[in-house]
Amino acid sequence: MLSRSLPAKALLLPILAASLAIGCVVAVLYGMFPYSAGYNEVRKSVIDFASQMWKLEDWQHCFLVPLGSAFIIYLDRKKLATLPVAGAWSGLPVVLLALCIFWFGYQADIVYFGYISMQAAIAGMIILFFGWHWMKALAFPWLFLCFMWPLLFLDNIVAFPLRIIMSHASVAALNLIGIPSVLSGTGILSAPDAMTGRPIGAQFSVDVADPCSGIRSLFALMMVSALYGHFAVTGWWKKWILFLASIPLAVMGNLFRILILTFGTIAFGPEVAIGTLKDPSFFHMLAGYVVYAVAIGGMLAVSWLLNAKWATLADRLRRFASQPPPPPKTSASTTPPAGDVY
Repeated sequence: MLSRSLPAKALLLPILAASLAIGCVVAVLYGMFPYSAGYNEVRKSVIDFASQMWKLEDWQHCFLVPLGSAFIIYLDRKKLATLPVAGAWSGLPVVLLALCIFWFGYQADIVYFGYISMQAAIAGMIILFFGWHWMKALAFPWLFLCFMWPLLFLDNIVAFPLRIIMSHASVAALNLIGIPSVLSGTGILSAPDAMTGRPIGAQFSVDVADPCSGIRSLFALMMVSALYGHFAVTGWWKKWILFLASIPLAVMGNLFRILILTFGTIAFGPEVAIGTLKDPSFFHMLAGYVVYAVAIGGMLAVSWLLNAKWATLADRLRRFASQPPPPPKTSASTTPPAGDVY
């Protein structure tokens, strides 16, 4: 434990030694120890299990998280160099708690406890070797690591409710813009037309399947908004507003995507607009980028509103409203000419 209250740049070698120790603990305990079998026949380490799940489409963004945390620390390197290094024994109970969680998860063969254990162990070792000043400075990159863990159980908890929300919102939006549609489960069908004898679903039929629920874009956009908010806005309450705004923005972006797919089905047919679940069409894949375009555009707008100097704008509006109106202009024809009056 480093216990000297000196700036970090004065304790370079001890800091490197402590960082190496933390890296070795993480590498051996969480990167090499066979921890959980999960959906496999043999046990894998925590990091190996997580990296295997990163290959799934819904969680491919996770592999960028460690790089993002490292980049944040690199940008804050000058600030960290000025912090006093004073390790605190209060980090030891956190490390012991992390080891207990690790043991429980190993016995229960549940990898999610390994995720929690690794997060807690990193925090405890930072406090133990570097102190609370460093833990406070590294709080965001440490929390950002939470996006690294694929939480597969959320697919059943979040994906289906999202499908229901998106299907209802899409039908409401289509009817609002004058395209009669009805809902059948999570399917969006064209409404029947008694005048022409057209049956239900004859014009278009779009099903909001699991990939269309928006769960993939939801978690990715939450990660992006957290990273963007860290640099774009100041104040924790503003960062939280921007982070929470990513949820409705992701839903709005996915709504636009489903509407575009519906319009494409009406214009070009289902083969061109959607394709199949295993082999989606080019139009279908291209429409997926609409989610990120709408959501990121909304995120930029929210950050602009949060950063706007409302006091200055309100003061300008008050001064503009208090200005007296300009005097009315008189035309030359109504002005009496100078000279004698007869």
